Amino acid sequence: MGTIQREDAKGILNETAMTIHKRETGAEGFQTVCGQTCHLERGQLRKIRVEQATGELDADKCGRCFEDGRGY
Repeated sequence: MGTIQREDAKGILNETAMTIHKRETGAEGFQTVCGQTCHLERGQLRKIRVEQATGELDADKCGRCFEDGRGY
């Protein structure tokens, strides 16, 4: 169970929309579970802890990636 929590702890932040997404497990780069970031340039995305994105940066969680998320 600890492994799942660690995987969920990091996400991909779309800095343009200020939305945090779950990283695709085992994928390299900035691939997300929902696929909503595939059309964005790398400069618009960053790997960050989900808690940091939602707490410090006030980012919204993606509704497709997170049960408690909004949008998409």
